Amino acid sequence: MQPPLPSFTATWHNDTYPAISPSRPELSAAGKTIVITGAGSGIGRETAVAFASAGAAHLVLLGRTQATLDETASLLPSQVSKETFAVDVTQKDAVERVAMAVGSWDVLIVAAGYVSAPKPMAEASTDAWWQNFETNVKGLFLVAKFFLPTRNASRSALLALTTGSSALPSSMLPGLSGYTASKLAQTKLVEFLAAEHPDVFAASVHPGMVETANFKEGGGNTELVPMDKAQLPAHFLVWMSSREAAFLTGRSVWANWDVDELKGQAETIKSGMAMTAGINGWPYTIS
Repeated sequence: MQPPLPSFTATWHNDTYPAISPSRPELSAAGKTIVITGAGSGIGRETAVAFASAGAAHLVLLGRTQATLDETASLLPSQVSKETFAVDVTQKDAVERVAMAVGSWDVLIVAAGYVSAPKPMAEASTDAWWQNFETNVKGLFLVAKFFLPTRNASRSALLALTTGSSALPSSMLPGLSGYTASKLAQTKLVEFLAAEHPDVFAASVHPGMVETANFKEGGGNTELVPMDKAQLPAHFLVWMSSREAAFLTGRSVWANWDVDELKGQAETIKSGMAMTAGINGWPYTIS
């Protein structure tokens, strides 16, 4: 379909397609250990299923509720080794214990996220507003801090789910200051991870508009925006963890963008600052 928003590619996807299919041999996850936070529901759950389809050897599922993690695990093929850890990613000691228990890994998907109910800052609950930063920023920081030392030394990938709304003017998003600002900060953290660890492929992925619990809690309306299937971001994350996407390290990418068209612009993307967080218009041109 035609892109409904500014897009880096002329082609816009709402559902999975052959180039990002987990069954493609080029995207094989055979022999790999995949760690997924927020794996108990929504996109995190679908991502676990996608990596299992790509042949992952071991899936490590993290989430706050054991029952939902067990539900995700039950959807995975019996031949896939799996572990579940009920953990709050904002709790330092708990995250450190899980990282030590998991050991070596190849792909780390940070899908855990939080969005407070939309309200102007002056009316928002302080605790609810700040929880956006606790989960989306501190959570990413702690997961990166304790899992990076145990990464596969040959090649590893860290992918964090962000939101495309952080690129939109604030006037279009009244009431979403906590969520949007925290996701923008999260995007910048991922850029630093890519810069500080050149051996790690690190990128942010906007998953599209998927009807998840967070979408509803953030005031999303399925009648107002073009909705996407959960398989789109799940399969896109499998592609992002492959060598085909290596040119996107340090970038913030939308799952709706066509991967073949992205690959065709690889050199242009690598040579500039496209898909990175900054101040609009900088460096400024003064006449």
